[in-house]
Amino acid sequence: MRPTLFNIGPIPIRSFGIMVLAGFLLGLWYAMGAARRRMAGRKPDDPGAITPDHVFDMALMALFVCIIGARILYVLLDLSEFRERPWDVVKIWTGGISIHGAIVSGLLFLWWYSRRHKLPYLAFADIVAPTFALGYAIGRIGCFLNGCCYGHACSLPWAVRFYRDGQGSALTEPSHPTQLYATAMNLLIFFALDRWSRRKHRDGEIFLAYLALYCVYRFIDEIFRKGATADIFFAGLTHAQAFSLVALPVILYFFFRLRRSPAAQPVSDAAR
Repeated sequence: MRPTLFNIGPIPIRSFGIMVLAGFLLGLWYAMGAARRRMAGRKPDDPGAITPDHVFDMALMALFVCIIGARILYVLLDLSEFRERPWDVVKIWTGGISIHGAIVSGLLFLWWYSRRHKLPYLAFADIVAPTFALGYAIGRIGCFLNGCCYGHACSLPWAVRFYRDGQGSALTEPSHPTQLYATAMNLLIFFALDRWSRRKHRDGEIFLAYLALYCVYRFIDEIFRKGATADIFFAGLTHAQAFSLVALPVILYFFFRLRRSPAAQPVSDAAR
């Protein structure tokens, strides 16, 4: 664990913030390339054309929206912790964000941005979806360095001892490095979505597939975090597991409805 990578004078440079920024920049680079592929044979001023400039402008604003949304949901889910230390709400550099908050706020902002610029929302969401998986995978390395979001005790050879609550000198028992599990699983999701996006598909398929795969990943990952950094919410399930069980059938319903829709003709990035 290395919560602080280095210091610039009296200012600590936090590993969590650096990895989140690295994930954002890598995701932005990928998304601009995906938009460039979709632009093949089209002009920037064609109606509904999503250009790399659109991606860049949207992403810069969405970064702040997602961070705020992620922090708000994290605080709401653990209000008791912040009632005694209300100023800790703004200390986002120490960790403590909810990816569900980032996804929801980011998608709502993307919907607003698409409407404002008269761009196809589902096509734009297809470009963005793999970047969420990529950025999230890199950001979870920041969680590992920060020592938060670890799993329960285990005897596996790759188990890691973390500082309890990410601070102090008390160490946990050897525990699941669930942050690295998350990195591995989300990289697999990213590569699967990237390959899918290069084949014929309907607008919205990649986006809905990401949401479904995220629900599956998160349910599995929470199994290893349960009782350590993920509290039981209901019937032996954590908040994230309960959300995944409710959301997944809804997402799959819309996914298969989209796939069966005769009005939605399959397209591919290369064909645009």
